[in-house]
Amino acid sequence: MNHYLHQYIIMRTMAGHNKWSKIRHKKAANDKARAAAHTRATRSIESASRSCQGDLEDLHLQSALSAARAVQLPKERLERAIERGANPNSKSEEAKLMRYDGMIPAGESGKVAVIIEALTENRNRTAANVRHLVTKIGGELLPTGANDWLFEHVGLIWVSNNIISADTTTTTSVDIDALLECALEAGATDVDFDSLEGDDGSNHTDDEDTTNLAHNQIIVKCEPSSVLNIVRSLKSEGYITSQFENQWLIKDEDNRATLDEEGMAKFDKFMDTMEEDLDVINVFHNALVSEQE
Repeated sequence: MNHYLHQYIIMRTMAGHNKWSKIRHKKAANDKARAAAHTRATRSIESASRSCQGDLEDLHLQSALSAARAVQLPKERLERAIERGANPNSKSEEAKLMRYDGMIPAGESGKVAVIIEALTENRNRTAANVRHLVTKIGGELLPTGANDWLFEHVGLIWVSNNIISADTTTTTSVDIDALLECALEAGATDVDFDSLEGDDGSNHTDDEDTTNLAHNQIIVKCEPSSVLNIVRSLKSEGYITSQFENQWLIKDEDNRATLDEEGMAKFDKFMDTMEEDLDVINVFHNALVSEQE
């Protein structure tokens, strides 16, 4: 099981790579969740496009576009988002990434630590909304950084197991040793090939489940500040990077909060409320759901 994807990513229509994601996927596969994912994807594209003036070669914009395609954002909305972000006459404010640490009650199971990320043009509004949603269920917001002892901030890069040939006309399977050498020389701290195990070579796409981003992909781990340099290095060698981003990963699996049925229901309700706030793009947590289902 790939521990890099245990975290709960709202923008990817409730993506994950464990028992929890399977439960959440059932609720995400509906029009409301899809519309919310499209809204978040659109805002991310606008923000990235604004920063680079719509330069399609910009890596941040490319990553935002890749994430938008993963949630099936229509092409016309994608193009309009790029244009709005690049338009210097746009009246919209530049969105900022905000972080909120908190503890969420989960019944007899105890509490779950969360790091909430939001993309917003209005910090005061978003902070008030997040605080309301957290305290409404008996949780509490903590000072920023309070949960650092549980999580580590890392950069993750998803790399295809195919590589573009030197003449750019064909693709071949990745040489694992060569990729490992390239990634480490560029500054990577770890390379995870686990998702390639048992692959039958088919394309495992699922219109409703973007968790398949991890399947048939190699995950490169690095310091957040090294992501762009490593992506450039990989691309220059012909490697195909499907997406990259920074995440908060659990440092020690022993520090996960195991949820019973009641705790799971309470935490599930909290995640539903987070989904309704379109400013919220990510919720990282240390919850571990019982495998009894």
